[in-house]
Amino acid sequence: MQLRKLATAMLVMGMSAGLAHAEDAAPAAGSTLDKIAKNGIIVVGHRESSVPFSYYDNQQKVVGYSQDYSNAIVEAVKKKLNKPDLQVKLIPITSQNRIPLLQNGTFDFECGSTTNNVERQKQAAFSDTIFHRRYASAGEKRRRY
Repeated sequence: MQLRKLATAMLVMGMSAGLAHAEDAAPAAGSTLDKIAKNGIIVVGHRESSVPFSYYDNQQKVVGYSQDYSNAIVEAVKKKLNKPDLQVKLIPITSQNRIPLLQNGTFDFECGSTTNNVERQKQAAFSDTIFHRRYASAGEKRRRY
């Protein structure tokens, strides 16, 4: 349990630091937290069918690895703002609209499999990486003649 609390705190700090230092990206962390505090609502972007990260289960509830992180961040923000009754709004996003919707303030954050690269860092801020993917291929070994 302590490890989860530590991981959550580190993720929120990373998210805040990343937002504060992004060039030409979404508003700084302070601005986002101020907006959340003022409106009394935190808006979380999520994917609808990105198994195992974020997807709808049989009861149409958003679940998955990334959603677990999102829920932990929401709880940390509630504590930081001392707003236990902070409303949470989930909005579906796609790989095509996630960056523009983040930039225009439609949602406050998302946890997902968005690739963190130099080009995207110019468009949005990233927290610490929560997932690494490697590609590999296998094939039949052939004899050399």
